[in-house]
Amino acid sequence: MFYLLTRLNTYNMGLIRTIKKVSPGGLEKGEEEGQELQKKKLVLSLISQLGMSDEQASEVAQVSLSFVKEIRAELKGNK
Repeated sequence: MFYLLTRLNTYNMGLIRTIKKVSPGGLEKGEEEGQELQKKKLVLSLISQLGMSDEQASEVAQVSLSFVKEIRAELKGNK
């Protein structure tokens, strides 16, 4: 079991090093994009499912008011 975990950890570390070499800053960029997507999903839910105003959604999601307004504009554009 220990051998298997050690091999898996070695593989993961090698993969992370390869990603960093191929795309410097790529891991951090991916994390930022993931966080941005989560915020967008939260704001979408607050607006469409709970009917919150832009100000309320901004405060609850801890994002800027302009971010919420952009998402609301996207929603209106898709309808």
